[in-house]
Amino acid sequence: MEKIKAFLSKRDNQLLLLVMLFAIVIRMYFFFKTHLQGLWWDEADYMTLAKNYALGTPEIAAPWRAKGMSFLLSFAYQLGANEVVQRLIIIGFSVLGVYLTYVLAKDIYNKKIALIASTLMSVIWVNLFWTARFSAETFVLPFYILAGIFFWRGYVQNKSNWYLIFSGMLIALAIFIYESPLTFFPFIAIFILVYDKLNFLKNKKFWLFILGLAIVLPFVFYHYQTTEGSIYPRFDRIYEGSLAEGTELDTKLESQGLLSVIGTGFTYFYMAPEYLKWPLLILVIIGLYTFLDLFLGIDILFKNKDEKLTKDFFILWWGLCVMLVFGVYMSITMAYYEQRYIYSAYPILMIIAARGILLIADFLEKQKQRLGTLAIFILIIIVIVSHLSYANEIIMFKSTSFSQERAAGEWLKDHTEEGDVLIACTQAVPLTYYTERKVLTYRYNITGTDEDITNNKIKYLILDGYYFDCNLTYIELRQNNLTPVQAYYEGEQPVIVIFETNGYY
Repeated sequence: MEKIKAFLSKRDNQLLLLVMLFAIVIRMYFFFKTHLQGLWWDEADYMTLAKNYALGTPEIAAPWRAKGMSFLLSFAYQLGANEVVQRLIIIGFSVLGVYLTYVLAKDIYNKKIALIASTLMSVIWVNLFWTARFSAETFVLPFYILAGIFFWRGYVQNKSNWYLIFSGMLIALAIFIYESPLTFFPFIAIFILVYDKLNFLKNKKFWLFILGLAIVLPFVFYHYQTTEGSIYPRFDRIYEGSLAEGTELDTKLESQGLLSVIGTGFTYFYMAPEYLKWPLLILVIIGLYTFLDLFLGIDILFKNKDEKLTKDFFILWWGLCVMLVFGVYMSITMAYYEQRYIYSAYPILMIIAARGILLIADFLEKQKQRLGTLAIFILIIIVIVSHLSYANEIIMFKSTSFSQERAAGEWLKDHTEEGDVLIACTQAVPLTYYTERKVLTYRYNITGTDEDITNNKIKYLILDGYYFDCNLTYIELRQNNLTPVQAYYEGEQPVIVIFETNGYY
């Protein structure tokens, strides 16, 4: 009790608790607004996998999906959790990401920067939007940040060797949860080369980090090999879809030209006004000025281990590496721009923005006492308003998308039994999640669809209007065998129609 009182008596700790409470309140506000929203396809992939791990229910998730989040959430399902509880778990990881942003900034710089950065992290709209979804990015971020913190403490600050082992273990677990932590490897590789030159091979700390990786990665590769037949299916997808001869990269080079492909690699730099919004972006740009010593003293950084330059390089290279890697990923693959790809760069961008705010505040404080403190408060409020207003707008706008699937899926679950098979037009994955039944997909093979219905004794066929590739011809050809029994609307337009099959078996 005395330790708690001592902790709460410090102003910095009181402010930290306010930041964390603020982060929780915002997320709970959106939770109560959206906790019954429909799942998108990607979300359903992850959550059907979680149910499959825990309950053995059917799943048809894409084989390249990262499985770590589903694996960990499956334990909650085993304990009887429902979707609402699972959403609260995601919120917990989001709040943890805010707290670890504070810890990272405090470890590298100071508590003032840490408090501002964590406050900004609590409101950035990308974070809020994906916290309201079953997002692997939100789930994996604490693992990424903690791996970075532990690496810094072990490799640079020479604290316990366990930090390096745990850093390796955490990042290995993180890439099981989602692919984005793979950016940790080029980030750390370049940092080690700059920090230790080629002497890193003689450094015991490097091998302790590798040991941490070696403890967890074999499990990750074994799990994928036994479930999907590849030690890491995402690599196969990238190669087969983008890097093999005559595929995506070759097509882009031929149609767009080399300069255009290279330019795509900088997408996350010129799209910054979209995901940061102008007030926060301006603060980031001002914050970059505080890294001027790093650019002017880059030769000093290479020659010796200057403490300030090492800190700045660690932070700046972390952010740049994530943005560049995903820019290159977009330029050579079929991937399209998404703000969430650079999730692990956001804590860094918030730290840089915090330095920008303090630079402005220090300047104004010299002009008039307490003007700097007022500036900090006003600038943070401006960022909060811009991001919260946009987050509210986009979260609420998207909250009704695919909402009819939940109602249809729950109706189908109530009207079928475990082991029954369904057949759907395009939305087989979300319907698998809601119904917990095996769902086949029909397209344009009329005979094949007839055989699927007959062989599996399928009672219900589901037609949806979300996409244009639904086979309406089949419904017309078999209208005597298909009786509409339930429909779900968007306005006056039906978007899901459930048909009962007759005369197939």
